Amino acid sequence: MGVVMQVDPTGWGPFAYVVTFLIAWVFYAVTLHLAALYVLGDTPHQRAALAGAVPAIVSLVIQPYSPVVAVVLALLSDAAAIHVVYKLNRRGTALLSLAHYTIAVIFGFALFNIITLLSG
Repeated sequence: MGVVMQVDPTGWGPFAYVVTFLIAWVFYAVTLHLAALYVLGDTPHQRAALAGAVPAIVSLVIQPYSPVVAVVLALLSDAAAIHVVYKLNRRGTALLSLAHYTIAVIFGFALFNIITLLSG
């Protein structure tokens, strides 16, 4: 039996949207800060918190569409937010975005597996 990692906000009203956004924002901010520490060295965590809000909003708004469209738009919005917040050139933005995507996928799979094991 699998566990749904994303709340379907359509049944709970605005509260579910807020909770889903906050969970996604924290996830994106933490994984972005870890990626920034790896790629850039010591950076303020406030930058990751600011940039993490953008892909969280995009992924919540794009949720009803195709997963491929959602992933592509989330990646593009993440790269745009990283470029603006961290003030990096294209190469630095691409490197940090790739590191962020990699860490987010690893953490996402790990969290999914842990929750699946605990629930079953």
